Amino acid sequence: MRPTSPPRRVSPEKEVPKPDYKHVKIGLEGGGCPMGTVPIRRTTKDDLIRAKLFSEMHASKINPLTDEEPGKHFAVARTFENIDYDGVGAMLSVWNLPVQAPQYTSGRVKIKNGFRKLRSWVDGEWTKYFACEEKLMILVTHSHLIALVNLGLYGGDNRTRMYIYTNAGQAHCFNTQCGYIQASIDIPVDMVLEPVSRYGEKPYGITLSIYQDTINLNWYLKYDDNRTVIGWWPSQIFTNLGSTAMGAEWGGEVFSPPNVPSPGMGSGHRIKLNTNYDAFSHKPIL
Repeated sequence: MRPTSPPRRVSPEKEVPKPDYKHVKIGLEGGGCPMGTVPIRRTTKDDLIRAKLFSEMHASKINPLTDEEPGKHFAVARTFENIDYDGVGAMLSVWNLPVQAPQYTSGRVKIKNGFRKLRSWVDGEWTKYFACEEKLMILVTHSHLIALVNLGLYGGDNRTRMYIYTNAGQAHCFNTQCGYIQASIDIPVDMVLEPVSRYGEKPYGITLSIYQDTINLNWYLKYDDNRTVIGWWPSQIFTNLGSTAMGAEWGGEVFSPPNVPSPGMGSGHRIKLNTNYDAFSHKPIL
């Protein structure tokens, strides 16, 4: 289903200098699938088992007694909550860092509505209650995405990938396994992103976005400044995100089991304020 309305975008107060970068090669060789068909990863039973286990692990990292997520580390910029947003995107630099299963390291953009967990003080004690948070994420897996390098999900493949994560009510999954509909004939989700950035050299990057059509209310995954629709999520699969989003994030995320040294984030080095050395989310889009 094609979008019926163009995305609205919030312009920055002043123009942000564009980093000097090279585009990641994206798209299947030979022009992709024949018209009327789309690329879908051929999955085995083992693939489905790995994906289910990892999706459950990803969705259940919240400690029910605290606000902590054991083993997870973030470096993100967030919007103000309780304001309507109908899209999120950015140009993400693409790296590949060493990880060991079940670790991952990723760059991501995220759009959400609802809250995972709230706590209130009632009758002298903390009372915990939950409300449904629905979210969509694009991840670029650095040897990771919300693309993982995720050895657990891809069974030993440690290349950097683009992937998506969907949380719609009680359903949560990666890529095409719940709700998401592939549209592009030559850009599949979970595709390998190559070449990748090398420390000290001009970086490689990719521009990705998610936005809501203001007429049909579906959410669309787009590549390259909204020129190419990769796929979409029907609004009917959501409760909160069916009408609007109320929060967005850009940044990095890593995970490692407790007591295991965490993998690097971004480029894997301390920041130098130079895009030849630092990972970045350039010119965040709303």
